[in-house]
Amino acid sequence: MRKSKADTAETRKRIVEMASKVFLTQGLAATGVADIMAAAGLTQGGFYRHFESKEALIAEANGVAIDHLFAMFAEETAGLAPRAALDLIVTIYLSQLQQEDAQYLCPLANLGSELRHADAQIKASAADGYQRLVQLIASKTEPLGIARPLQIADAIVSTIVGAVTLSKLTLNDAAGDAVLANAKNTVDMLLAASASASAPVAVAA
Repeated sequence: MRKSKADTAETRKRIVEMASKVFLTQGLAATGVADIMAAAGLTQGGFYRHFESKEALIAEANGVAIDHLFAMFAEETAGLAPRAALDLIVTIYLSQLQQEDAQYLCPLANLGSELRHADAQIKASAADGYQRLVQLIASKTEPLGIARPLQIADAIVSTIVGAVTLSKLTLNDAAGDAVLANAKNTVDMLLAASASASAPVAVAA
């Protein structure tokens, strides 16, 4: 019996959701199409009915991973003032490796070393995720009245993505925690310095 369009769409969604988790936890090169399909409870032969290539799946799975991350940010920061929301987003991002659910891992921090060797469509999905993070942070920095909110947001994203990546390379948990704590302190200092730079200068009478 032929599957309905709704069934086909649901199967495709299941593959992408599973791929997002497996790629983030096992890596791109170490994960084959057969691994993804098996994890989704499907046969390998059905893969190409849904995707042109593994690369196309990776690009889409990266987008889904960012969507999950943003959904969590929105839920956790609902109703908070911009600075409180920004602090919580940074804290959540930096603590992502302690999250029990792999769907909240960020592909930029967890797959970055592999993404740099990927094809154009995968790099485009990664670049889109980066820009979405920058715009999210900028939406919290701009109301604070700091100088150059978009540039500051870009610097914050670079800091937290790099810190999570480096924390995985340390020899022990204490060293990894120190990398993450230093990143949080760097973000706080960056915001403080930017706020000071934008404050009006008092004119002597």
